[in-house]
Amino acid sequence: MKVASIFSLAFCLLLLLGTIRGGATSLAKFVTINDIPAISYAMWQSLTAALLLLTAGYLKTKRLPSFKQAGVHYLFCGIVGAALPNVLFFIAIKNMNAGAMAVILTLGPIFTYTLLLGLGRETVNRFRLIGLFLGLIGGSMIALGGAGLNFSFNVFYLLGLLCPIFYASMSVYVSCRMSSPADPFLVAGATHLVSFLVLLPVGLITQQIHPIWIAPDLTDGLILLHGLIGATAYALLFKIIELAGPVFYSFSSYIIAVTGVVWGILLFGEALTPTFLIATLAIFFGLYLINATTERAGSGPN
Repeated sequence: MKVASIFSLAFCLLLLLGTIRGGATSLAKFVTINDIPAISYAMWQSLTAALLLLTAGYLKTKRLPSFKQAGVHYLFCGIVGAALPNVLFFIAIKNMNAGAMAVILTLGPIFTYTLLLGLGRETVNRFRLIGLFLGLIGGSMIALGGAGLNFSFNVFYLLGLLCPIFYASMSVYVSCRMSSPADPFLVAGATHLVSFLVLLPVGLITQQIHPIWIAPDLTDGLILLHGLIGATAYALLFKIIELAGPVFYSFSSYIIAVTGVVWGILLFGEALTPTFLIATLAIFFGLYLINATTERAGSGPN
């Protein structure tokens, strides 16, 4: 296949990935404002993604994940990298702008670099430090109500900021503690399966189980669609990296944020304010500095 054709395909897949992942924030907002409990939403979304990813992993490797060998790792990833941040995400998105949440989620690489730096697994680089500072400034502006007309503290934006921190924590754990992880589809599938198994008893105890099989409607279908989006995004991730490399894939963060904002405007009439635009540009430039200098250094957060 010609180089131009490869990058054309990679670019189309990148746009597809960005569009569906950016739209997932608006999808989640629509579901949550229809009074679906966050625990139940996260539980069914994890189960759907787990079944799809484990099936893909089995078809690829003819194996299933070994909980005997890596059960502790899967438990950590399932709780810290899926159950907790997803529940917080669904609680937060109900009470904040979908576009703002899409931008906040792009902070993952910046928090990953921060954690690696704190653990001594990253070298100090002035450009990455500037990127870190800009990302934190932009995230703080949004958390302080920068998506609205005035600055006013909103605890749900703070909850939203915790999501990329948890995702980054899982990434750092995998890179530092899982020296030879199984097939990525199996790891992701096991992570979501643990998330489901952890959230199921919590949902039963708190009586927050939403029975999607009783009189299923559009909302129930969107819950399952969200699980499908998660599994599809994971497959697209590996295909894009295979075609064009991890640096090219890193541009998905910008597309996800932009499409997330556009979906929020189209579906919920969310307004763009000067403060929000400045915060978004600060995060984008911070991501660029983190990604660009990481590639030159040949190491660092993915």
